[in-house]
Amino acid sequence: HLTRTRLLLHLVDMAVVDGTDPTSNARVIEEELANFSPTLAARDRWLVLNKIDLLPAEEAAQRCADVVSKLGWSGPVHQISGLSGAGTQALCGAIQNYLDARRTQEQEDPESASAEQELQLRMQAEARERIEMLRAGHGGDAAQDDDEDGDGGVEVVYTR
Repeated sequence: HLTRTRLLLHLVDMAVVDGTDPTSNARVIEEELANFSPTLAARDRWLVLNKIDLLPAEEAAQRCADVVSKLGWSGPVHQISGLSGAGTQALCGAIQNYLDARRTQEQEDPESASAEQELQLRMQAEARERIEMLRAGHGGDAAQDDDEDGDGGVEVVYTR
């Protein structure tokens, strides 16, 4: 029985239109991930820089290099365009190679498969714990049931 290998793709919008900084946006996601599950946050992650086709080539290259540098990223980096498909075939091929290598490693090394199983169980426990904390922080299921319009108890008043 082989376990499922986790690989996280950290997708970062390089052509932000809301004035935010791609590096800051990436850090927010990293923090949220670490708060949700430290074990999951420690898993292999690849940086996928998206929407590079919406920038002039030279600007895209500089922005990508800046993000990688500011994040101190040492793992794999892929530049893609989800719209045009640029770079996605190479990304998919790299993912498949990664998964194949991990599968082979688990087949050949029972200790590796066992360690992966333990990580899976730890991530599940952390996720359950975090979800329960979130429920408790929002009044639990009873409060959610009382919130008929699903707005989290926020009342909006419109005036002229």
